[in-house]
Amino acid sequence: MMEQREFFIALPDEAALRVQYTKSRGRILRFVVQLEAYLDEQWAPIARYDNAHRFVHRDDLRPDGSQIKTPPMAFASNEDAFNFALRELRVNYSFYIERYRQWKRK
Repeated sequence: MMEQREFFIALPDEAALRVQYTKSRGRILRFVVQLEAYLDEQWAPIARYDNAHRFVHRDDLRPDGSQIKTPPMAFASNEDAFNFALRELRVNYSFYIERYRQWKRK
């Protein structure tokens, strides 16, 4: 039986993580952990970890709509990758938001 969930984790500075995953038999099959920030009176996607292409990577999302994709990342399991994504974006969210603001100013 497949279990799908989507929820938000609030962060300081009007930021949040949008979390989605699909599990089967207690194992994560697919996931997305996306950092979003409330900028200029709207929510903007800033950075996203996912395994949509059968490998884990991060997309850094630019204000012009383009993306910078990291190379594939190696993890022992999707659970390890999912937990890494949650921790990494929680710890470094302010860096990603500030970089997005700098890109927007250019």
